[in-house]
Amino acid sequence: MRLLFRRRSRRTVVGIGFAAAGARYRARGFTMVELLTVAVVMSTLARMAVPNFHDVLLRARAAEVAGDFETVRVAVMNYHADHLRWPKDGYTGQIPAGLDRYLPDGFRFDRPGYRIDWENWTLPSGLPTDPDRNVLLGISIVTDDMELGQAVLDMLGGAMTAYTLDDTYTFVVERM
Repeated sequence: MRLLFRRRSRRTVVGIGFAAAGARYRARGFTMVELLTVAVVMSTLARMAVPNFHDVLLRARAAEVAGDFETVRVAVMNYHADHLRWPKDGYTGQIPAGLDRYLPDGFRFDRPGYRIDWENWTLPSGLPTDPDRNVLLGISIVTDDMELGQAVLDMLGGAMTAYTLDDTYTFVVERM
């Protein structure tokens, strides 16, 4: 509302009053219908944006896991080139003995939301389809987040053989 001042002289204010509804005062602002329309449009846009944001965030986490996967794969290959043998199988979330010097400083197998596991499996009777191959080497990602696991599987699974069991997603690096 607009305040009206009536003056008798240039220096003194005689009274203060409020303008009447239809007088010289005209309301400025938005009507309730306009405000509600804007609220509906904004909530519709937000409803569309939140799932997209979730998908983008999930793909970013999967790319982080894929990057860690590649880091471990390169470290294992370098270990093999130096020692002419593969690192021994370790526990989930723990770096196998001797592999730490091939990984970047501060790299961990126990990450927020997932754990990495190096797999070095000896198969006494070989693979079912190829009995001459008795060693299977892989990298496993263990996560309770099924969406993250599926996103990693979608990202890496096309390039190599992958196996899943419960919350473990294993990618075969080498068969010997």
